[in-house]
Parts: sequence; structure tokens; C-alpha cells
Amino acid sequence: MSGSYSAKIVARNVAAIRRFGDGTRTTDVVAGNPVATRLESGVGNCFPGLECDLRNLERRFFPFMEVESIGNHLVLANVDLDGVDRARADGSVSAADATVYQALAGDISSDRLALIATISGTFGLLGPLVLTLQQPEMNGEAEVVGDLTDTSTGASRRPSDAWTAVRLLTEGTSVTLTFRREGSTGQSTLTAPRARYLDDNGALSAAFLPGELTQSLCSPWTHDFRDCGCFYWASNHPDIARPVLPSTGATDQTWERAVPWERRDRAIDAVAPPAATAASAVRTELRHYEINSRWQELHFVVGRREIVAPYTPGMSPQSAPLPDLQVLLEHLRYAAGVELAVALEYLCAAYSLKSPDDPTVAGSADLRDDIRASHAELMRIATGEMRHARSVNDIIRGLSPAGTFQPALRVASRVPGLPGQLRDVQMRPATREAVDSFINVEAPSAGVDGLYTRILATLVTPPADVAQAATDEWREAVRSIIAEGEDHFQTFRDMKEWLANHDESEYLRSVAPARPPAGNTANGLLQAAYAAMLVKLREGYTKGIFPGAAEINAARTSMVGPGGINALAEAVAAQGFLVSFDTPAGAEFALIEPPASL
Repeated sequence: MSGSYSAKIVARNVAAIRRFGDGTRTTDVVAGNPVATRLESGVGNCFPGLECDLRNLERRFFPFMEVESIGNHLVLANVDLDGVDRARADGSVSAADATVYQALAGDISSDRLALIATISGTFGLLGPLVLTLQQPEMNGEAEVVGDLTDTSTGASRRPSDAWTAVRLLTEGTSVTLTFRREGSTGQSTLTAPRARYLDDNGALSAAFLPGELTQSLCSPWTHDFRDCGCFYWASNHPDIARPVLPSTGATDQTWERAVPWERRDRAIDAVAPPAATAASAVRTELRHYEINSRWQELHFVVGRREIVAPYTPGMSPQSAPLPDLQVLLEHLRYAAGVELAVALEYLCAAYSLKSPDDPTVAGSADLRDDIRASHAELMRIATGEMRHARSVNDIIRGLSPAGTFQPALRVASRVPGLPGQLRDVQMRPATREAVDSFINVEAPSAGVDGLYTRILATLVTPPADVAQAATDEWREAVRSIIAEGEDHFQTFRDMKEWLANHDESEYLRSVAPARPPAGNTANGLLQAAYAAMLVKLREGYTKGIFPGAAEINAARTSMVGPGGINALAEAVAAQGFLVSFDTPAGAEFALIEPPASL
């Protein structure tokens, strides 16, 4: 495992891998775009205002052309004649079509209006249609109102408007356009497949230029960014960040608190700037005219921290591929066991927190909120680890030779902790020490994360006996687990900050709770329910994703349903005991040790 705690970026599209670079080196740390900058992670809408204007995708729905949607008009904006020439040379565009493209380009360069008059194609669920679009009076001919009326209801309905019509066109199907051109009375026609937005690697098509998807957003966007506030803007672009660290280094916890990114006072002092609040930003943040004149003073934010020095990527995680399928499956089974182990640790910590309704908490709103937030996040992350265990089982099934799959539901005896070290699994309350260990186990490029980097590297550069079964689906599943692990890491760091404001005795039911004694009825019911849940999961996983759905759903219900594991665990915790989960009988549930090759 790596000794680096550096912020890790796992490429999930071609752009993030660095264009024209080595597409196999997807587990290296690079200075580039994190997962949160993927198109699907952005707050995109169909109108200017946020961070992605989806209308710009439809500008290139037809090969070699850009169109502007203005009401129910589709106006030609540009023709890529270089692309047409290349396609003509390789035979994918006919001479006749090339002539039409050249004529349309000539219209645009001469400032003559060229519009799409009709579209014929397959419009998604609406099926094959021929649509006449709105056209202005031109060449002595009357205005054409067109078929689209801004409504779309009932049987045999049509798209509501031109932009929606283009968006409905099915990718890869044949589309025929006729054009109405200023100064020309003849009809021009082109037929081609509906253009793709993504290439075979899942990256945005090279047809789109840098900045094209954002070119129609509001300007200056920084005004909107400031006034909308962090609770409205995209969570992956917060208007708060941790401040630049002083040259002497951070001296206390105030440097871990978020401050307004667009604050007026830009000084870097030995004292941290005031923390961000929900109060009006008028007094603390740059005024609109100041944003226009002082935008260059805003700091880059990397890893939620403002920086002023050049950013240097950290060390790459260990990413050497595993030697063969057998070793890969050993690592995957252990990974599933680690997911189960840390899920149980997080549940134990969650149940150790006082209830927000506890009388000893009633006098402090901050304490109550910090307990509530910590409990919610522990439960969320524990649920995430269970999903990861499910994903790993799916990968094991996909890689295992036919008829050999056995579910991986053995809890790990030891889990990755500090870099290069393993620690015993410990059921304990959410003490400061416990939260620190959670941070270590989720640390980027270390802990659980470091375990998955070799698994991913093996799927990306598979040995001979893995190559046939190593699909994009499994690679993407591992990348998602790694990305969510970084979220867990940051969340535990936040939790540490929340709970640092209180004594452990203030937020814990007990700082050192005892395990329930033998014969405790509540604990007996909990352990029986836990064992039954694992049995149901095993039955469901053995059958497979769809055939085993009933058993898997029953297991889920047993966790959170009335009288389920959650309620039974709360009953044990209410008696003042530590909630823990015993290993059920049977070899299929026995603790799993780390593989020798780890």
C-alpha cells in the first residue's frame, strides 16, 4: 500500500485520462479533473444560469453542422468543411452531399440566412415523423408556421418545439433535412445518421470545442455564484472552502472551517478568516463591481482547500496488476469482507451516539445537531459499504468460471489502516480515536482505497486468464467504489470537526460501554436477526441479480423494516450496552484473513 494520503483522481473519461495519453494508466494520480467534474455530475438545465447548458448538445445533432435553436426555427450557424473534406476522401460523404454542405457554408460566410425547413427521422417514443419547422418570409415566399405548437399531448402527438424535436431523435438512426436558403429557391437535402455526443470510450465527442457546453451561461457567472449561495449551487462547486494555510502552518481547528470563497478580505494572515455562515454575505463578500475588477484574486481550490502555490500532485498509489485470476478473486473476496467489516464498525459507532431526544442533549442545539448529523452520516456510509459488498459480489460472479461462484459474505478479521498496515476489526463507540481510524481506513490511496487500486489496475491491464471477463461494467464498478471512498474520507474528517466541539461524554451514551452479557434477550434477538439477514443475502447472491431479487429485498427489509436489525440494535444500545455483531456459525460466514499477496 502507498504511504501517500494525497488527493487521488481516478479518470472516468478520456478527457480526465489526458487526451492522447496512455489510456491504460487510469489509476495514476494526475493533475486533472476529479469525478465531480463529469458532465453527469453537473447541475445542467435547458436554459442559461447554472454550469451546463444542455441546449448546446443539440447544436451538433447532424454531422458537420452547428445549428441554433431560436423558438421553433433551426438556423444554421456553421459548417465544418474540413470534416466534410475528410469524410469525402474516405468515402463516407458523397460528392452530391459535399456540394450541399459547401453551398450552406457559402450562405453562412456571406451572411445569408439558411434554415432547416423539415426534419424526417425517428423521434424516440413518438416514432417516425416528418416535421415542418417555422420559417420566416423569404425569397418572396410567405412565412411558414410549421407543425410545432409548443404543446405535445394526446395520441399521434408531435414534439412541442424544435429543440425538443431534435433532442428526441434517436442516436444512430437516419435523419433527413431539407433547407430553406436566402437567395435560393431550390431545395437542398441531406441525409445522415443522428450524430453521437459520446465516443466509444464514453468521452464527449471531439466535435465539441472546449467551453462549448458553457458558452451560453450567464456572464459574469461569479455574480450568480455569490448570490445563489452554497445551498443552491452544485455541491461539487461550493462557494465555501477551507482557507489558504499560513506559511507557518495551521495552528488550530479554525483552519479546517469553511470560509466564503469570494470574501472581500483577501489577506493571508496568521489568523484564519471568519467562518462562512448562513447570514447575508453583503458585508463579507466582494460586491458585484469588485468581482469584475478583482476576480484574479480568487484562489484555486484543490481538495476543498484554497491554494496560492503551484499544485504538485502527490505520489501515485500502488497500481501494479495482480498476476492472475486466482489472486484477483482472493483480493476481491477480501475486499468484500473489508466492506462488511467497516460497515459493522460504522453501525456500532452510530448506535453508540446519544439520541437527539436524550434529556442531556436538550440544552444545546449545536450538540443535538452534531449528534444527528454524525449518526446520519455513519448510517449513510455503512449503507454505502453494503452496496460496495454487493458490487464486489457481482464482479466476482462475472469473473468466476461458470458454476463456481460462491457469495463473498465473510467479514474480514483485519482491515487496512495506516499506510502499509493492517489493524484488527474493532466494535467500539464513536470516540475520537475511532473516528481517526475511520479516516485512516478511507484515506485516498491508502486503506480500503489502496486495496481497490490494484484490483482496478488488474481489470484495466488484465492478465491472460482475466482478459476475456474484464468488462467495462466491472471496471466502472470499481471506479465508483474508489470515488465513493473519497467521499467517505472527507465525511469522516467533517465528523471529526463536528465532534471536536464536545466532550466524548456529551455525545456518547457511554465512553466505554460493555458488551451485553450472555443471555441478554435484546442482544440475542439482534444476533439472530443479523445471522438470518446474512443467510438471506447468501441465498439471493447465489441465485443472481434478478432471480435472487426476492431474497435480497427480504434481507434489506430485515435491516430497516419494523422490528428489524435497526430497531433491535437501538434496543441494545438503549440498555447502555455496546452494539456488536457476532460471526454466525458456518464456514461460509467465517472470518476472512487478508490474502498473502496483499
